[in-house]
Amino acid sequence: MGGAVCGVSGAIAVAGAVGAKKEDTAVTITIVVLWAIVMIFALPLVSRLLLLPTGVAGAWIGTSEFADAAGIAAAQAYGGYAGNVAGITGNAEQALQAFTLVKVVGRDVWIGIWAVGLAILATTRWETQSVGSKPDAREIWRRFPKFVLGFFLASALITVATASYDLATYNKVATPGLIAPVKDLRTWCFIFCFFSIGLTTRVRDLAVAGRRPVAAFTVGVAVNVVLGFVLSVYVFGSYWAALGQ
Repeated sequence: MGGAVCGVSGAIAVAGAVGAKKEDTAVTITIVVLWAIVMIFALPLVSRLLLLPTGVAGAWIGTSEFADAAGIAAAQAYGGYAGNVAGITGNAEQALQAFTLVKVVGRDVWIGIWAVGLAILATTRWETQSVGSKPDAREIWRRFPKFVLGFFLASALITVATASYDLATYNKVATPGLIAPVKDLRTWCFIFCFFSIGLTTRVRDLAVAGRRPVAAFTVGVAVNVVLGFVLSVYVFGSYWAALGQ
C-alpha cells in the first residue's frame, strides 16, 4: 500500500484494517518516509537531465512518489525550472496540476477501497482461521479509515460549489477565493503532519524488522518508477505535455 497510494495514509489505513501491530506500522511509515525523501531529489534531477516537459514530469512524480507532501515538493521544484532551464517546456502550474491529478485524485482514492477489501479479508478469512472468531460486519466498519469519507465529502462540496463556473470564472473567482486558501491550509497540515512523523520515526526499528520489509518495498519502488516513466512519457506524454492548454 505504501507504494500504491499515499504511503503514510495507506500504511495507517491498512494497519487498522488488518489489525497490524503498532511496530509494524511504524516500520512501514519509516520506509515510506525514507524513500519519499530520496525521490524528492531524484525525480526532479532525472527529469531535468531528460528535459521532460513540466506536465510530463509532474505526472511521473505523481506515479512514483510515496507521500503527498514529498510529491508536492518535488513537483513544485521541477515546475520552477520552466523558463529558467533551457529545453524544459511548460509552466510550473502544469507540473503541480499533473501531479495532483495522478497522485492525489488518481491514486489516493484507492486507500478506502483497499482498506475495506483488506478489512473484509482479515475479518472473514485470516482471523477466523487463526483465532477461530466469527466474522462481524461491525468490525469491518470499525476498521474503515474514516478520513476517506472526508476526502470524498470535500471533493463533492468543491464540485457542487464550482459546478456552474466555466474555466475562466473558476480561475478568476474560485481559485483565489476558495482553492488557494484550502491549498495553504493543506500545506501547513502536511508540514505539521510530517514533522510529527519525523519526531516519532526510528530508523533503528528497521534493523529489528530485518532486510525483507526494506527489500520488498524497494522492489515496489523500482516497479513504480519504471512503469510510471513509461506511462507518463511514452503512453500519455502528449496529454500531460499539453495539460491546461
